[in-house]
Amino acid sequence: MYAAESDSLSDVDAATAHLLTAITALRAGLEALPNPAAPEYPASLARATAAPVAALHAAYDAWAGAVLVAENRRVTCSRGCSACCRHFVSSVEPFELIALDARLKARSEYADLIFASHSRSVLYANLTNEELARGAPDEEAGDRALYRYFLRGKPCPFLEAGGTCGVYEARPMACRMFHAESPPRFCAGKEIASPWNRNFQLELPQEVEEALARCARLLDHLELPEDLFPGLVAVNEAFGRYDASDGLDKPVGPVAPANGGKKE
Repeated sequence: MYAAESDSLSDVDAATAHLLTAITALRAGLEALPNPAAPEYPASLARATAAPVAALHAAYDAWAGAVLVAENRRVTCSRGCSACCRHFVSSVEPFELIALDARLKARSEYADLIFASHSRSVLYANLTNEELARGAPDEEAGDRALYRYFLRGKPCPFLEAGGTCGVYEARPMACRMFHAESPPRFCAGKEIASPWNRNFQLELPQEVEEALARCARLLDHLELPEDLFPGLVAVNEAFGRYDASDGLDKPVGPVAPANGGKKE
């Protein structure tokens, strides 16, 4: 093994250890929360997720950077290249949803963002129900709905002018793990199915996945969806100010979660 390769692997190991440390700190805060029925619970939950989730994301970014170097990945993603911001984002951790919602509440357009998240949730739910009605199994129906949703080209409600992310610092790990090594045009529309498309997602080490799952289980009582837009709507319903379904159509019938409810 060349010295440079050895150094890269050492950097990945160090970044992984730092990521696990950040998860441990987050877990400690969640374990110290008061009873969910206590009136101080919402404020305590917001405090327990704000800084720790920001630290987790910083550690994740450092880990991802080390992995990309170690694997000699030639990432073509750049600021304003936002084709991937048309996906229906799944596999979002509950503490990420809570931290993001807390940041959004400070914005004057909070209600608009929640309503926009609801409309995207309804679209995905309706697409999924159409696939279920055609006889597709739950997981296959969810996958087909994800593809059909992407082809609609509906931008993320947090996407700003110029293709920049309006919540870049607080975006979930599900967004951070997505990369491409092909030209941007192969990330858009039906080109995503092209053999020239070289999108990829970074896979977390098993020990990191298990540590994140232990944190997530501490919030199981909230029963938050694992998808970004329904998850934000659910957090708002639990701790927010708006009825996102007021004046909007609601999905009818069973809804299969994206990816069959499985973590990626």
